Amino acid sequence: MQGRDEATAFVLDASVLINLLGSGAAERLLTALPGPVMVADLTFREVLRDPSGRIPPAGIRQTLAETGLVEVRSLDDTQALLYLELASAPDPDRLDDGEAATVALAVGCGAVPVLDETKARRVYRSRFPGSLLESTAGLFRRLNDEDRLPPDDLRSALYQALRQARMHVVSEEREWVIRTLGPELARQCPSLRWRGG
Repeated sequence: MQGRDEATAFVLDASVLINLLGSGAAERLLTALPGPVMVADLTFREVLRDPSGRIPPAGIRQTLAETGLVEVRSLDDTQALLYLELASAPDPDRLDDGEAATVALAVGCGAVPVLDETKARRVYRSRFPGSLLESTAGLFRRLNDEDRLPPDDLRSALYQALRQARMHVVSEEREWVIRTLGPELARQCPSLRWRGG
């Protein structure tokens, strides 16, 4: 297993962190990622539950912060300006507070934002063409491709994220997710909306 590469940092959106919690293996997944993992404080406020039920709702943010698995960061002045710009943009490009903060922190830190929501991904790609962008499913795929977790453990965590957190899978990762799960498990994941034979 490879060590962390300080040059590759990730900034997670709230839905991504909730998906990882829903996997029942958040600690293993976050530790296995190749670089530091950050969450903007505005985004972190949106993390209200652990779909796996392992962490009680009342203590979820405190537990996550105390473990050191994610680094909760406040936006600096420059990042705050970008956040305000994204959160107050006219429709259809206005991002919600958590997504705007995720993008602003990632851009300001030179990190990779991890977003699942279609509009947020579109806005990010439009505003920052050529910049790296990741999704929850993309993180799973990265961990798989880099052999950072045993395949059976990764498949189990992916399945639980889909089942318990109803993880959204971006279109470019859908085929990989279905192939990784196999037909029997893929059929059991309503968020995939898979109609395979």
